[in-house]
Parts: sequence; C-alpha cells; structure tokens
Amino acid sequence: MTDENARTLCCDIAVLGGGVSGVTAAIAAARQKKRVIIIEQGDFLGGVSVSGLGLLGFQDREGNTIVGGIAQELIDRLKALHGTLGHNPCPILNSLTPVNAGLIRLVLLELCKEAGVSMLFGCIPTQALVHNERLCQVRVFGKGNFFDVKADVFIDATGDGDLCSLIGLPFEKGSPDGELQPASLIFAVSGVNKEKLLKYVEDHPLEVDTPEGYETKVAPEFFRKVNGYNLLGLDACIRKARADGRYNDIPRDRFSLITYPNDDTTVINNTRLTDFDGTDIWQLSRGTQEACRQIEELIKFMPAYLPGYEDCTLSFIAPTLGIRESRRFVGRCCLTEKDVREGLIPSDTVALGGYNVDIHHGCDEGSELYIVHRAYGIPYGCMVPEKMNGILFTGRSIWADRVAFGSSRIMGTCMALGQAAGIAASICVQTKCEAGQVPVEMLRRLLIENGAVLTIQ
Repeated sequence: MTDENARTLCCDIAVLGGGVSGVTAAIAAARQKKRVIIIEQGDFLGGVSVSGLGLLGFQDREGNTIVGGIAQELIDRLKALHGTLGHNPCPILNSLTPVNAGLIRLVLLELCKEAGVSMLFGCIPTQALVHNERLCQVRVFGKGNFFDVKADVFIDATGDGDLCSLIGLPFEKGSPDGELQPASLIFAVSGVNKEKLLKYVEDHPLEVDTPEGYETKVAPEFFRKVNGYNLLGLDACIRKARADGRYNDIPRDRFSLITYPNDDTTVINNTRLTDFDGTDIWQLSRGTQEACRQIEELIKFMPAYLPGYEDCTLSFIAPTLGIRESRRFVGRCCLTEKDVREGLIPSDTVALGGYNVDIHHGCDEGSELYIVHRAYGIPYGCMVPEKMNGILFTGRSIWADRVAFGSSRIMGTCMALGQAAGIAASICVQTKCEAGQVPVEMLRRLLIENGAVLTIQ
C-alpha cells in the first residue's frame, strides 16, 4: 500500500460505518480521551435511524429497561426537541421508540462533535494492510482521493461487514440454503387522519389479527393506550385492492405503519425486496429502483383503500435501503437461539438484547415472530474475531446464529453493542493489549459507569 498521492490519517481508533452502532462506538471511544475518526460512505450519520422507522430494543417484553448509556442520551436529547414519542410497549415489537428522522440526524452529528470525533464522509474501504495477523492500515477512497488510515484499533460498523470481508474474515450469510431476509425502503406520508384509521380498526378487529407464524395477538383497543405504535394488518384492504387489479406487484400481504412525532404523519414499512442480497452492488442498484417503484404504487394504493389515508401525501423517503440481513462474522463466542429463548445473561455480557425473534421470509410474503419474554446477554466475544488482531466488529455483523440474529439485529441493541465496542477499543489503546485480551470486568465496569445496562432486576 504505497501511493505518493494518498494522504495518511493517523488516529487511535478508526470506525468504519456511520450507522447507529458506528456512531455510538465512536462517541464512546472519544469520551475515553482517544483520537477517533469515523468514516462513512454516505454524507450523513445514523444509517437507517434517519428513515423515521423508530428504534426498537430499549425495553424487553416485561418492561425492563435494557438499553441505556449513549443510546438513552440520544432519546433524552430528542425528547427535549419534541423529536420522540418515548419508549412504548408493543405486542409485536416488545417496545417501540418513534423518532423524528431529521432531528435524529442532527443530534447524532452534535453528539459526535461534542465528543471530539473526526468525521470523513463519502469514503469506502478499498484496501487493507495486514501484518502478522494484525490489521494495521486501511485505505479508503472518496471523490477521487485516497486516504491511508493508520489506527491501533479498527471497528467495522458497516452493517454488511465490508471491512471484515475485505481482509478475509470468515462469515455466514443468511440461512443454511443462502436465503436472506428481504430489504425495505422506508418512507412517510403526511395528512393522515389517525382517528379515522383507529375507528376502522375497532370496527374491524380482524384487521389487526396477526398472521400465522406470529406468537402474539393484538387487541384493537391497544392503539389508544400508547403514545406510539406499530399497526400491522389491514389485510382486507389489501385483498380488495388485489381483487381490483391493484397492489399485485408488492410481495407483502399485510400493511405496516408506525406513528411519528408529527401528529398527521405515519412511517410506512411496506416495500419488500425478495431474493435480494445487499452485499451485491448490482442487486443493491436494482433493488433501490424496485423499492422506489413500489413506493410509487403504494402512494396510489393508500388514498384509495386505507381509511384515514384519503388525503395523504408523500412526506419523505429514507436516504438508504434498510438491509435486514447480510454477513455475520465468526467471533470467539456465538450468540445462540438457546441464549435468546432462555434469557441467559452470562458473566461476560457487554450488551443486552430483548427484541422478539423476527424473521421475514426472503422469497415470499411470509414472516415468523417468536416471543422473547425477557432480556438476554450478548458476550464480548461475539464482536472479537477468532484470529485477526486490531479489529472489532459491531452491530448486526456480530457472531450469532440465524435465529438469534433475528432478535439482535435491531437498532437499540446495535447501539448498545457499539458503546461496548468503542470502550473495548479504548481499553486496547490504553493498555496496549489486543482485542481478545481486553479484561471483560474492566470493560463492564466502564460500560456501567457510562450508563450502559448489563443486568435486569
């Protein structure tokens, strides 16, 4: 990796990926007085969180708080700006925290600046220097410029594990037969009469009856008891549209809408890209086009068939696709279905999860949802490679089996993992140890001192 035109950037910790897990990792490390740079391929921070989708995983099904620290700090700041409806119980999602898409983007940038994080946008990793099984340097490219990034520790928070893949770390992807959960492009509409929608649901309770494969039920009166909710159903409306020759090119048999801090706005999670692999650039390109076509069809469908949506208009479209599933990298410990279902919290836990196991079928309309009643712990080893030094991975690319991944992939959990990765990296720099040598008790103590939640009552 020699190029006289490449500029060298030196830091203690380099975070690749500016989604919620990467941002949280960068802030956590910078607050430990380390020199941190975050490198993001887009021109904003927050990843899918700026879609308005709402954050999941802050509470388990029993109502226990399971994510705190920097993630909760973000919510507190949004609350001061009237940018969230707070944490709400949810029969399907366990908890839901609706957020304003624009404000979360601003607040994450503000938090990074306050912590002293350097930010480089519009760049992707293209090359890496590995010496004696240690990642030493990563070359990134953007706008015709090359930068050689030297760091003591790199954190892969790209979501798809692009850096880990670049250096050849082993991974699994999807189910044993290669099926991946579908991707979606989130959008929002305004001008919604929510009272008319809820009245329709109360008069037609089967319209919120959960599908086969879901281990839960929703009562129509639930939606009036909370500040924010996810309404999944309205399948009779979809069947009518299909009988009329509409909605035939969208592979989803139920409608999914989420409330938003703005009163007349709802976020729509109903586009669906099946047989899709977000790590393939050609599929990614075609998928974005197809998702936009589906949005165009949906904004014609809603005024014609959904009660309360007669006067709705398109408000915004997320800046990026929401990729549910791609690579999961082999670590020193694997989060398993047994861990999740039994609510195990081992002594080396560095983050808690508590979302239900939610697996969308990659080839058809179906989904499966298995109840997770109580929080479980995610061990530190899930983000530490088996052999390679100088790197950690965080977010949805941690080592988990596919069923456990159906729970751990969501944004609240990914933020908790990011804070753990950032503080672990800072310990590596401070004590001059490798990621696999981090004293877990020291890591846990620092996490708790910084507001992380590692146990439940």
